[in-house]
Amino acid sequence: MLDSTKLNTDVFRSDSAYVKRDNNIADKIVEFLDQKMEYILNHRAIEHPFFNHYATHGLPAEQSQLLYLETRHYFKYLPYYICGIASLLDDDTDIENNVVRFIAFNAQDELGETKSHSDMYKEFMYKKGITPEQLKTYRPLPSTVALNEGIKNLYNTRPVARALGALYADETLSASLVSKYNEGLKKEGLSEQDRYFWTLHCEWEVGHSNAVFNIAEPYLQTEQDRKDFADGIDQYLQLMEQYWDGIQQLIKA
Repeated sequence: MLDSTKLNTDVFRSDSAYVKRDNNIADKIVEFLDQKMEYILNHRAIEHPFFNHYATHGLPAEQSQLLYLETRHYFKYLPYYICGIASLLDDDTDIENNVVRFIAFNAQDELGETKSHSDMYKEFMYKKGITPEQLKTYRPLPSTVALNEGIKNLYNTRPVARALGALYADETLSASLVSKYNEGLKKEGLSEQDRYFWTLHCEWEVGHSNAVFNIAEPYLQTEQDRKDFADGIDQYLQLMEQYWDGIQQLIKA
């Protein structure tokens, strides 16, 4: 299980990772991506006071339900938004085909053969005492809606480097994100079986981040490329930080 409090690049370099890093990437690109990874993992978007409090203390049942209802609206559309990156590609070169391969790999992981991760998340929510009627009628916060719309926009508009930067932030952040959710659920007393959705993702998200790492190099060749990539990271993290601010205000924990 990943350490929920502080991940670093060593975790992503591991030879036992679900997807290993490509060792053939130029050193200057590795250095750039590692610097951005450390930036992501130390940003308030993941080191948010509310979320850190949740990871170490959990929440009372009603407040916890609100957290996971909001979280559902963050997670549920992500696989579809990621697929939108394919619409930004305009050729069938090996470089662009590698991006499509990642998208297909990611979608396969998220949608599965017979049961999607969205379906698994619903099962988890039922174990939290959330009803189908709540799922149907709950309306997320404006900050959660803004997060969804912002991610959709980042993944569906050029330049490709910016979309990949947002995706790198998404997948890198998620590795720590799911571990912290899992820790909070432990504090709430949920069994390992009931936390299966989260324990499943703890290792997978490291692999997904590494998969983005492996396809990014061709899109990081110029100073402008790297600026666009960094801009995608910053926009994603800003949206995520506002998401947590909204939930903190809602729950007042």
